[in-house]
Amino acid sequence: MLHKTQTLLWLNLSMAVGMATSVFTGQLRVFIEIGSLELVFPASNVFFAFMTFPVTDVIADVIGKRDARLSVWIGLAAQIVTVAIIQVSLLLPGDTSALEPFALGGWRVLLGSTLAYLTAQLWDIWIFHWIKERFTGDGHLWLRNNVSTCTSQTINSGLFIAVVFGLDSLPAMLLGSVVVKWAIAFVDTPFVYLVRSVVRSQLAKDHSESAGMLGGARETKRDRTGVEV
Repeated sequence: MLHKTQTLLWLNLSMAVGMATSVFTGQLRVFIEIGSLELVFPASNVFFAFMTFPVTDVIADVIGKRDARLSVWIGLAAQIVTVAIIQVSLLLPGDTSALEPFALGGWRVLLGSTLAYLTAQLWDIWIFHWIKERFTGDGHLWLRNNVSTCTSQTINSGLFIAVVFGLDSLPAMLLGSVVVKWAIAFVDTPFVYLVRSVVRSQLAKDHSESAGMLGGARETKRDRTGVEV
């Protein structure tokens, strides 16, 4: 269990950091021109997409839905704590001007993130397992990872932009957000395979150590009684 605990700790740390940084980067708009097409999206898309959804996919695939859902709540808790720290810091005497842009925006980002994040993550975990149980089994991780991530990220972007930037910004920003998040989903597929392999190797160590301890206990009991149980 030690290796499983350590693995979950690192994966959940990624979730927490991804959610906490979205408080600061969620209000920043990024503009990218591709020919005559201009893509506009929140800066948080880059870090959020890479550090959260792949993590829950790996946990759901290797460890189980229960631990994946727990990771979702850990990420949300990290964001709430970050916003709370900002609000408390603004009450302290001294120059707090560096945090003023996040005074009201932090709560708006928190509201938008909470609604978008929970809806999209719970959908992501459900559709990931539905595809695995109905179609792919343990194979074709790339398929269920990309389908679950692309659909959930679209849900996430739509809800987040509507709450944080307003419905008027939805048509202009949704395309950019979806393009960036889908691109990240495709690019991070090898990373998901790598992380899954590492997680499986850590869980195998737990299994091997448990089997060794059990075998040692049986040998000790046989030595004492002369009969193997």
